[in-house]
Amino acid sequence: MAVLGEDVVGIMSTVQTYAVGFAALFFYLRIVAFAGAAVQFVSVPLPLIMQPLPLPMPLRIAGVFVMGLGNLFFIAAVITMRNNWRAGFNRSQNTNLVTSGIYSLSRNPAFVGFDLLYLGCAAAFPNVVNITAAAFAVTLFHIQILGEEKYCAESFGDAYTAYKAKVMRYIGRKQ
Repeated sequence: MAVLGEDVVGIMSTVQTYAVGFAALFFYLRIVAFAGAAVQFVSVPLPLIMQPLPLPMPLRIAGVFVMGLGNLFFIAAVITMRNNWRAGFNRSQNTNLVTSGIYSLSRNPAFVGFDLLYLGCAAAFPNVVNITAAAFAVTLFHIQILGEEKYCAESFGDAYTAYKAKVMRYIGRKQ
């Protein structure tokens, strides 16, 4: 009789394993079906919002150059920053205040580079999606900059205050 009980437990365990597998498969199929429905739903207006907006070709070409300039700003920022590069506000990471090179022209050259890249892309390939993405990105980068400026003021004190008095947030030097 004990052998029969063990067999029943084994069978129940197997059935339970298959039930969990079927539940997971059913859940996966529901996600796939939902994703398919979402794609179908979006595919109706997508061609309309992806249509290029009328922008003169010289401005579109200028957008490509602005994108290239954005890449140059970012590369110059990374090269100048070297080992002081960080993402976000990491108080445990020991960094120095960098004020030379491209940082003597902009307190945030990497973000200027990102802004130029997004804005250039919106000009080179003007459609509702790219223009919306550019506006959203520029806004988020500005919010990030404000947070980093607060972090730098707390971390570097008077040195950052003096730097801030000389160099503009985006591009330029103060008189």
